[in-house]
Amino acid sequence: MKVDGRAVHLQVHGQRLAISSEIPGFADYVETAMQAFVCPAGGRPDVESHLEWVEGPRARSLPEAFGTSSWQRRPDRDLYIDGNTAFWLRIDDFLDLHIKAVWEDGVVRLTGRYYFSIGTSPRTEWLRRLRHRGRLDILRAHRFSTLLYYLVYHPLLWRLSRFEGWHVVHGGAVSDGRRAVVLAGMPGCGKSTLAVALAGRPGWKMLSDNLLLFNASSVMACPELLLLDPGSIARAGQGASRLTPTGESRVFGRHAYRPAEMELSPVEPGTILVVERGRRSSVRELTPELCRDRMRGGSTMAKEVRRIAIMGQVLDEIAGTSAPDELADLGRLTAGPACYSLSIGPGQDAAAELGSCLPQLLADRPDR
Repeated sequence: MKVDGRAVHLQVHGQRLAISSEIPGFADYVETAMQAFVCPAGGRPDVESHLEWVEGPRARSLPEAFGTSSWQRRPDRDLYIDGNTAFWLRIDDFLDLHIKAVWEDGVVRLTGRYYFSIGTSPRTEWLRRLRHRGRLDILRAHRFSTLLYYLVYHPLLWRLSRFEGWHVVHGGAVSDGRRAVVLAGMPGCGKSTLAVALAGRPGWKMLSDNLLLFNASSVMACPELLLLDPGSIARAGQGASRLTPTGESRVFGRHAYRPAEMELSPVEPGTILVVERGRRSSVRELTPELCRDRMRGGSTMAKEVRRIAIMGQVLDEIAGTSAPDELADLGRLTAGPACYSLSIGPGQDAAAELGSCLPQLLADRPDR
């Protein structure tokens, strides 16, 4: 297989990353997904990532995977620590990826070794490859989105957390240039559709729809692609016209989109809405404490947030860092703006109803 040695350079909220790969097409995929953050080469990166691609079944031991048997301790049965180096051989539900992480002079250097196979039995692998020989490149590309998370998103979010004080919450936000409307809640509650619809209003921009960075006083965009099914696009109204399709399809009939315009600066929230499904649409006020707990619960339910936390712990093992007090900062964040629970009833146009009451929801709250 031809080797793609091209590197892509990114700068995300002040953190620089350089990523290279051995698989053709992956660099193009990274550029498409992270278009707003691509930058020229230059300066020392904070994260260096490299993707190695292996055609065949995954290695079963540390020597087989990385050619070494040297390690000093094992915090987990599949995590080997040797000084400033970690070897991670069982990664959540993405078992065909192994990661070597090195912490040196303030830089994280990641080697991700991905084992590509299309069957569970090595004895029948050749037969499956013969059957799917015209689709092998498509099947390889299906792995790119998850590899992007582990080799780009997760290490960058770890650095933003440990060195800049930004946490990750499962939620989205839009901004009118002065304040943000934060949309939090459990997975599948309708946050993405609402975020896209609100971003279609004149003068409004999207920060995020799925993952949101926050500290004690502000929220900031997390650079993800939007994943929306045709029904969500239809309900988003005018906001859908401000999205650019990337051509990528994902599970559950969703397609990937990139916002035409994003707000990349930190923004203070003007109101926080915890979104949920209900028998009818309604808005009711929440106390800051209950809003904090609901937001924390939504993050606990989101597998993306759990994966970020797990990889953060692995990098902490070699860098000697630890997570800042996320719950305390979330409490400070919810203490400022007005907080509401937004229930979306069956068949209700929640975006239109929310848009009509936004001026009232964003009104200054002198009692807070």
